Amino acid sequence: RRLTLGQGKADMALILAALLGVFISLVGVWFITSPFNAVQAFGIDPSHMADIALAPGLGVRDVALGLIIIGFALARKPGAAGTALLVTSMAPIGDFVIAGKAFGYAAAVRHLITLPFLLILGLILVRK
Repeated sequence: RRLTLGQGKADMALILAALLGVFISLVGVWFITSPFNAVQAFGIDPSHMADIALAPGLGVRDVALGLIIIGFALARKPGAAGTALLVTSMAPIGDFVIAGKAFGYAAAVRHLITLPFLLILGLILVRK
């Protein structure tokens, strides 16, 4: 079956999950291709990083997580896509805690931007 907008809440949630996966993957690509700029955009002063070369590693993580979400969404596997979204929610939480300890939690809050989307869509899809 083709994924269309008219096939119910699960299909809409799968479409939104795929779009979220694309966003996460694009952020990862940015960390790989322009780590200095990506780190700055996320509120971290690159001069404070022990090794800016670690940023592409975060990018690879984000690309992998995004592609997993996209793959399950395109395969029309709502339970698997939901589980992937819920597991992926650990990444922004971990990023927030790590950045918060280093630079203050107010500055690190931007790491939580994707968290509500991951949790809400994940819970919707796991229940389907």
